[in-house]
Amino acid sequence: MSVTINELEQAINSLFPNPKNITAEAVQRACINRHYYLIYYTMLIVIKDNFPQYDMSREGSFNNTGSHNRVFCVFEDIAELTGSKAAKRLALQFTDFLTKRHKADYKLDETFSSSEYSQCLRYAERIPELAQALIDEQASN
Repeated sequence: MSVTINELEQAINSLFPNPKNITAEAVQRACINRHYYLIYYTMLIVIKDNFPQYDMSREGSFNNTGSHNRVFCVFEDIAELTGSKAAKRLALQFTDFLTKRHKADYKLDETFSSSEYSQCLRYAERIPELAQALIDEQASN
């Protein structure tokens, strides 16, 4: 059995129908985890469909780093090669989202602040918008 990105998004919306109203830290952490993975898989599809020159396998582009960091590396590389501000912002926001997701998932002895939570929710909205802006920018060049 497999699932689509749309099914993942529907599940998140079902589990967390009003994410901005969540105040319990444990639930915020779980919410960020699910949103992060939706964004991660969405970015893999964006790369596959729009930037096929990047091989995301262990043997491919950026094979000296982890699978999640490869997404950052792709957008950083595009920014360096093209000067794209959208790609640079995408790279920075994605890597910060990953860092915050790591904190939410693994650093249970540290507080995950309401500002970190809010920032992650903004990333979940903004990263797909930046990806679309980058796709549109590259198509016009």
